[in-house]
Amino acid sequence: MNLGRLWRTVRHLNADQWRYRVIRRGRYVCAGLAPAAWARRLERQSERLEFADPAATALAGVADQLLVHQTVVHGDHLNAMNEGRFTLLGHTEDFGAAERIDWRRETADGNGLLWRLNLAYMGYAVPWLASGEAADLARAAAVLRALEAGNPWHMPGVFRDVWNPYTVSHRLINLLAGLHLHGRAGGTLAAPERELFFGHLRRLAAYIAGNLEKDLQFNHLMKNYVALAVYAAALPALPATWHFLAAETKASVRQNFLTDGGHAERSPMYHLLGLQDLRLLRATGLFDETREDWLEPVISKAAAALRLLSHPDGDIALFNDAWFDEAPSAAALVRDAPTPGRHDLPETGYVRLDGGNDAVIFDVGPCGPDENPAHAHADFLSLEASVGGARFLVDPGTPAYAPGPLRDLGRSAAQHNGPHLEGDEPLEFWAAFRVGRRGNAEILPGLDGHAPLAVAGRQNGYAHLGVGVSRFVGLWPDQGMLIVDAWTGPAAGRAATRFLIPRVWRPAGAEGMAFQCGGTTVRAEVLAGDAGSITEAEWWPHFGVAARAQALCVKPQPEPDGHFLAVRFVWGDGEMLATADLSEIRRALTAS
Repeated sequence: MNLGRLWRTVRHLNADQWRYRVIRRGRYVCAGLAPAAWARRLERQSERLEFADPAATALAGVADQLLVHQTVVHGDHLNAMNEGRFTLLGHTEDFGAAERIDWRRETADGNGLLWRLNLAYMGYAVPWLASGEAADLARAAAVLRALEAGNPWHMPGVFRDVWNPYTVSHRLINLLAGLHLHGRAGGTLAAPERELFFGHLRRLAAYIAGNLEKDLQFNHLMKNYVALAVYAAALPALPATWHFLAAETKASVRQNFLTDGGHAERSPMYHLLGLQDLRLLRATGLFDETREDWLEPVISKAAAALRLLSHPDGDIALFNDAWFDEAPSAAALVRDAPTPGRHDLPETGYVRLDGGNDAVIFDVGPCGPDENPAHAHADFLSLEASVGGARFLVDPGTPAYAPGPLRDLGRSAAQHNGPHLEGDEPLEFWAAFRVGRRGNAEILPGLDGHAPLAVAGRQNGYAHLGVGVSRFVGLWPDQGMLIVDAWTGPAAGRAATRFLIPRVWRPAGAEGMAFQCGGTTVRAEVLAGDAGSITEAEWWPHFGVAARAQALCVKPQPEPDGHFLAVRFVWGDGEMLATADLSEIRRALTAS
């Protein structure tokens, strides 16, 4: 145990996180020691609630949204799931039949915990039940019976996956939405299915209310509240013991969504999922009396921010923990594209330079909330860029959630498109989701006039080594982009920058410094620094599924006042890029 690292991690926790970490874990210990008593206690709590009515009209909007969502996530694999072959997060497990699921199975890729979480969400049950067919209802019921039988309270691990409150929240929302759609399609429930589903849903609601994730907070706790709001929408009235729901849900929304509309965890994927949760809250009617006063403005700002964090292809950037197809695309949720120009999300810490089909998204803020930076990557001053509507510079995405070399690789600074030091990290990562020492990034003013669209920033993640790092990014729409990096300090000799380019861009030309996609060709020109060869690389646009890429690695040139590199990417005539004053940009960056 590294006590110093542990202290650097936990000193940021707030009082509720400390208190509820002890309370919730203590409850789980008691459940393992006395499972029968735990089950009786949960049953007594659930009996205080009414059974949900899946036919409630307030569930219509919830069900419609969930059907779209789960069809995106599971639609390509539903036929195989009918036969017991479940594909989740790019990994397939064959159980032979849906009712024979092994809920404790470990996966060969090491991401078994996350895979079991998703399996227990039962999102695939939404399109099954939406058919209204008796066979699909029977299959969903068989899975649910197997889940209940295969995960007794005393079994090690059940509170981490199948009975994790976050998992339970997903399962409650999915099953209620699915049953609503089943009835709408003309399906009926016989007495055994009614007893099974209604009883399970009531236990889920009681379980969530008694085990709110106030130790983790942020997207987990907000999902808990959304699940309770969905259950309440299927009741005649809010349960008397849930008097806390409206006020605490509102506080959780405020914790997750910042004043500029961005998500506190700085992941565009969790931002997208959070926006869907906001719309679920709206659909439940919980806030009908005050919705216009506070919920609608939050939804509006979150939607606008999501589009700023998306590419011209209509999908999200992949900063921090993020991947495609965890939900409908950003364009499916928010159809209005940003206007050309520079757009800042100052509290979230992102800047968009928008030139129409050319766009740059620049990370220049904190890694995440100090109380829970679980989804952080070392991507300070990193960027993603689209050229001619196609992604050209990409974030590596997310290869793993399980602790180990692949998780460490995916979060490392060397994998991202930012200036870094070889062999050192600006964040002290450990385990799968822990961060000890942490840095920050901020806007560096005064360089806006060096390009039609420009942004500059600095980061202090290497301050413990005495190294300062800064970057300038300039965009000339329809022509090119200039990136200038500077390092100051004694360890700057290990400075490097890597640009990750997906293989959809094919090498063009004999020198290997040009890339072609469709009718667009981009030339990379190193104006200052030493460019090595283009090397084979990988990125993970879908969780755990590697795709081919190529990396341009550049080492800076030493200068009296630090180390410095400049790279321009040209896709038009490039004449306007020549007007940039590199010496003035360098002086401004190193002076910072």
